[in-house]
Amino acid sequence: MDISPVIVAVASSAEDLEAICELLCALPAECAAAFVIAQCVDPSRERVLFETLSQSATVPVVRAQEGLVAEPRHVYLMSANTTLTISGGRIRVTPNPGGPHHPGDTLLTSVAEDQGHGAVGVVLSGAGSDGALGIQAIERAGGAAFAQYPGSARFPSMPISAIETGCVHFVLRPNEIARELAPLSRKPRDAPGPPDGEAVMRGLSRPSDVTRAAASPPLFASRASTERL
Repeated sequence: MDISPVIVAVASSAEDLEAICELLCALPAECAAAFVIAQCVDPSRERVLFETLSQSATVPVVRAQEGLVAEPRHVYLMSANTTLTISGGRIRVTPNPGGPHHPGDTLLTSVAEDQGHGAVGVVLSGAGSDGALGIQAIERAGGAAFAQYPGSARFPSMPISAIETGCVHFVLRPNEIARELAPLSRKPRDAPGPPDGEAVMRGLSRPSDVTRAAASPPLFASRASTERL
C-alpha cells in the first residue's frame, strides 16, 4: 500500500483570494492531503498573496521549491514567473518560458501523469480557461475532478470552462470542496478514484447549464445524466 500523501493540484486566480482562502480555511483537521497551488502571480503582489494565504490556511503554507517532497497537511504556493509540476511526488519548479502561460493546466496534467487514479484536481475562480485541459487529464487518469460552483465565483470563467469539458465530478463552493477532500485524502493513493460510489456532479444537470446555474442555488445531479445529453 502506498502511504504517500494524496496531492491536490489547485488552479486558481491570484486576483480572487477569497476563493482559495475559503478553501484553505475550511480544511478539516483530518484532511491529510498535500496542496499545490498554481496561479499567475504578479511579482508585486507575491508577498501579499503569501501572507494572506498563510493567515487563512489551517495548515502551513510554504513557497514551492525545486525538489521538495510534497508533505501531508502542507500548502505549496507558486512563485511569480515560474511553472510547477509534480514528478515522483516531488515539486518541480521551472522558469516561465514566456508566451502563453497556463500554470493550472501544466500542474494538473503533471499530477494526473504522476499520481494516476490517485490524482485530485480543483479549479477555482479565475478569468480565462486555465485548468480545463488539466481537468480532462485528471479525469482520463481516473482521478477526482472538482470545480467551484460558478455562482459563488467572482470570476466564473475558469470553473465554467472546466465544467463544460464534462470531466468534473463535483461542482461545489470552496468550503464544500474542502470537506469533500478530507475523506479522499485518507484513501490509499493507489486506491481507485474518484470518490466512493458513482461520481456526482453537484450544481447543474448538464454542462451547458452552467451560465444559468450561476444565478441559482446548487442542485444535485449524477454525472451520468450529463453524458446522456
